[in-house]
Amino acid sequence: MAVHPYAELLKDRTLRAFWAGITLSAVGSELYRVGAIWIAATLAGPNAALLVTAQSAAIVAVSLFAGPAVEAWPRRTFLVATEAVCALIAAGVVVAGLGSGLTFPLLVAAGVALAAIQAMARPVFLSGLPKLAPGKVREVNGLFDSSVRIAQAAGPFLAAALLKVMPAIHLLTANALTFIASAAACFAVGNRLDDGRVPPGRQPVLRRLGRGIRAANGCPGVWSVLIATGVRGGAYALGYTVAVPLLFAQRGGLPDLAIVIGVGATAEIVSTPLLVLTNPARPLRRLFAGYVMIGASLALLGVTALLAPVEWRVPAMAGAALLIGVGNSVATLQITTFLATRLAGDDYAALLRLRLVTIIGSMMLATAAGPLVLSALGPAATILACGIAATASALAGLAIAPTRRYRHGFETA
Repeated sequence: MAVHPYAELLKDRTLRAFWAGITLSAVGSELYRVGAIWIAATLAGPNAALLVTAQSAAIVAVSLFAGPAVEAWPRRTFLVATEAVCALIAAGVVVAGLGSGLTFPLLVAAGVALAAIQAMARPVFLSGLPKLAPGKVREVNGLFDSSVRIAQAAGPFLAAALLKVMPAIHLLTANALTFIASAAACFAVGNRLDDGRVPPGRQPVLRRLGRGIRAANGCPGVWSVLIATGVRGGAYALGYTVAVPLLFAQRGGLPDLAIVIGVGATAEIVSTPLLVLTNPARPLRRLFAGYVMIGASLALLGVTALLAPVEWRVPAMAGAALLIGVGNSVATLQITTFLATRLAGDDYAALLRLRLVTIIGSMMLATAAGPLVLSALGPAATILACGIAATASALAGLAIAPTRRYRHGFETA
């Protein structure tokens, strides 16, 4: 009987402990996200949205300018240090909250600091994964991507359960503890994250800042991927993250919203381990096909919201969310494998930062336009319009020459 690649990877005790620590930290981050926005709403009412805006701005700034500082550190040292600092920040917010000294500006400052540090750490972490399992880039990316999927699906439900028995501030306590667990896991993995890494030396700062752009210029197909990623990110943020909850706030309620979002998150958890078992003949084409699937399913979500009978609306929208979840798994697995296969470690990390800038920047623009678009179209039509935009950009990507050039494992023909 064939053994799943994840099972093979997790036979390695060190890698297993590392994965467990990272997964626990991802769940902790979801607990923080729920707890922080809950506390922000209590402290600032509608102005709580400024917490998300400030965090997004911090991610963009750090992703643009932090490359030189990040590349100067060994990966393991950097990850252990950042996780420890995040634990201190989260614990500081808890102390302030327990002492009745927590204010909205302090919460925003802590959120900005955590977002900035994690925006620096995530590309470093991802660029080290291929070193943990040489020759198994696709499999190890899928395994650690499952950490995020598990957290996204389980975190909100776990937070809701914990809020029934403890104050919201202790969701941040749990997050601080998971940061410590993650730091220990990064320390325990030893030097494997740094294996074969070439220090950047004394390159000029501006040259190192532009590393992601140079890496993208040297890898055919990357710019098309980034454009499709940006459009998808903006469409998803406005159409799925904002318009769908607004739709259910107007008609339905939180239980119906939980069903739709929960189905999408569960689809991502289930589909990624299955997709890891496949090896497409045209892997870049599959990447854009994943984006087409996301866009088309988002459009379908809008259509069902507009046209489906009331009694069928939630099941139909849940079905569309399921397809969105599968499309997310397809695209995410392909893009991380593409970049990790075609680029060396620090070039890979630099391009991941550029990708993050593209996504977060698009999300900020789309959500900034959200009040106007939602007022003009309404939530359901906004979802449909976002889906059409994402589908169009993905179809354009399918037509580029590199989709035919790359073969199994992103080797060139």
